[in-house]
Amino acid sequence: MKNVLLYCRQGFEKDCAAEITDLSNQQGFYGYAKVTNNSGYVVYVMDEPDAGERLIACLNFNNLIFARQIIAVNDELELSQGSRVESLLEAARSLPLAEDLWIETADTNEAKSLSSLIKKFEKPLRSGWKKAGLIRTKAVGVKHHLFLLDGESAYLGVSYSECRSEHLMGIRRLRFPASSPSRSTLKLEEAFHQFIPAQKWETHLSEGFVAVDLGAAPGGWTWQFVQRGIHVIAIDNGPMQKELMATNLVEHEQSDGFKYQPKNTVDWLVCDMIETPMQVASLMSKWLVKGWTRKTIFNLKLPMKKRYQEVDQCLEFVQSELKQAGISYTLQAKHLYHDREEVTVCIITR
Repeated sequence: MKNVLLYCRQGFEKDCAAEITDLSNQQGFYGYAKVTNNSGYVVYVMDEPDAGERLIACLNFNNLIFARQIIAVNDELELSQGSRVESLLEAARSLPLAEDLWIETADTNEAKSLSSLIKKFEKPLRSGWKKAGLIRTKAVGVKHHLFLLDGESAYLGVSYSECRSEHLMGIRRLRFPASSPSRSTLKLEEAFHQFIPAQKWETHLSEGFVAVDLGAAPGGWTWQFVQRGIHVIAIDNGPMQKELMATNLVEHEQSDGFKYQPKNTVDWLVCDMIETPMQVASLMSKWLVKGWTRKTIFNLKLPMKKRYQEVDQCLEFVQSELKQAGISYTLQAKHLYHDREEVTVCIITR
């Protein structure tokens, strides 16, 4: 596979393209990004026959900010009416064996019209894949992806567990909890799933921890901690949900999030304030450098243009501050499904 296909949120194609171009150049891969506005995907085109797989092998999925999914593909396939399955099977014979086949589309209203087509030929397609021996249980970690553009064209490719989302279309769908005071709670829940491996939840989200939530009202992010028995100091001049306050796990302090200082080091600092990205990045750096928190998850609210460049600048600033302070850490950033015009960042110090 000589190219890579990246799924992204509709409207963020240029940001996804800028990022993969930057990252591929850093790894010594050179090509160009094919971008169609509002399509929900980007294709990065290269020349070498195996460049797609080799580029993916160099990347860390949680450090791909705007990509929901990344797969290695060749050029776009034209599907013949009446023989779609046969033409796809023929193209698939050049792929490595896989443990499963995912049939996907972009996350756009236009692509939703393909759902009936997918239902119509998913069963014969899977049957053909199995009969051809393309799906094997021993091919652990490898998946085939059929990414439909419309009823007549598609990309066919492969992904590897070392660098991909484990969710169809790269979307982690979560159910909104009725008792939460706002839908913003899903942002933090998704961040926990994305950035903290399940086997480490007991370590990082343990009952009895203390968290600070800057800009907390009405308590969507605070709610996530309370459900885990974590005490929260909620900083906001606005009111908190009464049910949250009744848990006796929330201490509400009406204060400016930029001026508040904790009395002791806390386990978590979270922040979803509507401020400029660099203001938030500077504040988070301050908390980490001064040792006021061990871990943080925060959102960077994005400008209308050059969003990748803005995020990159903010992350470079944070990393420079932590390096200068001699702090060891892991940093991950992602434009999550439940995010809109923002990117979520997770930093855990060691």
